[in-house]
Amino acid sequence: MKKEQLIFDERYVGTLTATGISKFYGENNEVKALDGLSLQLFTGQFVVILGASGSGKSTLLNLIGGMDTVSEGSINIAGVDITKLSEKMYAQYRREVVGFIFQFYNLMPNLTVLENVELSELPGGMKAEDALKAVGLENKHNSFPSELSGGEQQRVSIARAIVKNPTVLLCDEPTGALDSKTGKKIIKLLMDVNKNKDKIVVVVTHNAAIAEIADRVIKISDGKVISDVLQTRPKKLEEIDL
Repeated sequence: MKKEQLIFDERYVGTLTATGISKFYGENNEVKALDGLSLQLFTGQFVVILGASGSGKSTLLNLIGGMDTVSEGSINIAGVDITKLSEKMYAQYRREVVGFIFQFYNLMPNLTVLENVELSELPGGMKAEDALKAVGLENKHNSFPSELSGGEQQRVSIARAIVKNPTVLLCDEPTGALDSKTGKKIIKLLMDVNKNKDKIVVVVTHNAAIAEIADRVIKISDGKVISDVLQTRPKKLEEIDL
């Protein structure tokens, strides 16, 4: 039997296109989280998606990340429509292509820092030790999450996300539980990943200050894109207050 493989089209590498995607919930689809939303993302852009609670921004992130499936529409990444993948290939997509960074870290409390990051190691990706060094935690290998500050725990979650060298890095309110100073450190890390690794980096937030430093700002309301602005002169990180 021929083994299934996730093969991207080189002509479209570095692009993510969502076309007419909708997400309904409820027995009669009475709850519409996304309503025919379309957008296109590219590597090298630091993208912020803004929206109030209930606007659909986290639902969008979950659909792009393969954590949920669309009710209508398509999501195409590097020439592959993930909405048409088999269950097996969909799992491979989540495991190998997407890195997730959550607001509340989701670390395994009974594992050390190194062991938490090792859970996401993949052949051809980074080593856990190198990922921790990249986020400045090379001296915390044997610490447990409870022994770390909130900012350090978030850096572990970033290391866990980047260790597999994902094509798409999705960040859901990554600074929401942090103070301003620590939040800026986390944003700088994400911007460095975007710049040095040439990935599609998307930050979903309700914090308008983060949008001021983005290359591109997409605003969502009631499950639709209401504005999409390319910022030619975004502010520097030190100029904003989170």
